Amino acid sequence: MSLESLKFTTLKKTIQQETNRLLWEQDVESLPIWQRFLVRSAQIIFAVIRDWNEGQLSLRAMSLVYSTILGFIPTLALIFAVLKSLGVHNAMEPTLLTLLEALGDRREQITQQIIGFVDNIQVEIIGITSLGLLIYLVLDMMRKIETSFNYIWCVSQGRSWSNRVSEYLFAVIVSPLLIFISISITSSVNTTFFTAFLENLSYGSAIVEFFAFLFPLLFMSLAFAFAYSFLPNTKVKFTSAFIGGLVTTIVWKFMGSFFQDFFITAARESIYLAFASVLAIMIFAYVGWLVALMGSDIAYYHQYPNKARIGRKSISLSINQREELALTLAALIIHRFYKKLPPFTEEELAIQMGLSPMNIEQSLRYLQEISLVVTTSDEPARYLPQNSVNECTLADIWRTLRTSGSGPIVGNRNLPELKRAQKFLSELDDVVTEKLGKEKFIDSI
Repeated sequence: MSLESLKFTTLKKTIQQETNRLLWEQDVESLPIWQRFLVRSAQIIFAVIRDWNEGQLSLRAMSLVYSTILGFIPTLALIFAVLKSLGVHNAMEPTLLTLLEALGDRREQITQQIIGFVDNIQVEIIGITSLGLLIYLVLDMMRKIETSFNYIWCVSQGRSWSNRVSEYLFAVIVSPLLIFISISITSSVNTTFFTAFLENLSYGSAIVEFFAFLFPLLFMSLAFAFAYSFLPNTKVKFTSAFIGGLVTTIVWKFMGSFFQDFFITAARESIYLAFASVLAIMIFAYVGWLVALMGSDIAYYHQYPNKARIGRKSISLSINQREELALTLAALIIHRFYKKLPPFTEEELAIQMGLSPMNIEQSLRYLQEISLVVTTSDEPARYLPQNSVNECTLADIWRTLRTSGSGPIVGNRNLPELKRAQKFLSELDDVVTEKLGKEKFIDSI
C-alpha cells in the first residue's frame, strides 16, 4: 500500500470515528437546547442521505412517475367535477400553476394542456364502465403511493380495499374544498382595502411582502403535512409531519429555481426540443416524488429519532436472540390480554421493545405460525392470544418455536456426529422441561 493510500485510509477512519462520536456517542438529552437541535438535525440528515444512497427512495420515486402519469388526469377529473358542482372549478388553474411553479415558463402551457384534457372529460355523461375505470385508476394510483409511504414508515400491512375506497375518495372530495378555502383566504388577504391599509403604515410594504411570502409557504407546508399524516397506514404525529412538510416546501422552492434557471434553458438548446415538455414533466415528476418521499423520511426520523442510526434494516439476531424476542413478544401480548387492556399493534410492540419493526414483524409471524397469537380485523391489526393463556408455559412455546417448520435432515442419517448432536439436543430439552417446564406466562403478572 502506498503512503498516499495509507494516509487516505487513516483520514477516512478518523472522520468516521469522529462522526460516530458526535452523532451517536453523546448523551443528546443532556446537551443544551441549541446543541441538541443541531445534533438531532445532523442525525436526521445523515439518515436521509443514507436512505437515498441505498437507492430505495429513488426506485420508488421512479415507479410513482409511471403511476402518476396514468392516474393524474383521472384524479383531476374527479376533483374538477367536485369543484364544478361548487361553481369554483376555475380554482384549479391557479392551484396547478402553483404546483408546477418549478417548470418556469412552461408551467402556463402545461397547465392549459392539463385543463384542456380535464375539461374535455365530461364526468356527468360517461358510462358506468368508464366511470368505474376512472375510479379504479385513481384508487390504484393512491394504493401505490401508500405502498411507498408505508415502506418509509416500516408498515407492512396496507389499508384494506374497503378502507381504501372510503378514505381515498374522501381525500379526493375534501381536497378541492381545502383548495377552495385556501384560495378564499388568500383572496381576502389580497383585497385592495387590506393592502391599502397596510401600505399606509410605516413598514406596510414590508409587512405585505412578508405575508405574501409567508402564506404560500405555510399553506404548502400544511398540505404536505396533511399528506404525510394521511398516506401511511400508521399514526403520524402532526408536529413531525409538519416539519417534514416545511422542509419539503423549502426544497420545492429551491427546485423551482433550479428548473427555471437551468433545466428549461438546457431543454431549449438540446436536440430533444420537440419533446422538451414531455421530458420536463417526467423529470419534474421524478424529482418531485423524490423530494416528497425524502420529506416523509424526515418526518419518520423526527418521530422516531432512535431509528436514525439503524434505519429500516432488521438487526441480525442470533438463534438465542430470536427465541428471546419471540418469548418476550408472547409475554407482552398475553399479559396485555390477561390485564384486559387494549391489544398491542405491531407498531406499539416495536416502540415497546425499541427494535426495528422488521424484526418485530418476523417474530410475530413465527408466533402466528405456531398458532399462539392471532390478528384482529382492526386497522392496523392488533394481536391477541389464540388459545387459553392460563396453562400456557414458556417451555412449550420455546420448544414449539425451535421445531416450527422443521423437517427431516436429508443426508446420512447414520452419521455418528449427527446422532450425538440429536442426543445432546434431546437431553437439553429434557433438562429444560424438568427445571422450567411448569413456569407459565401468567406467573409474573
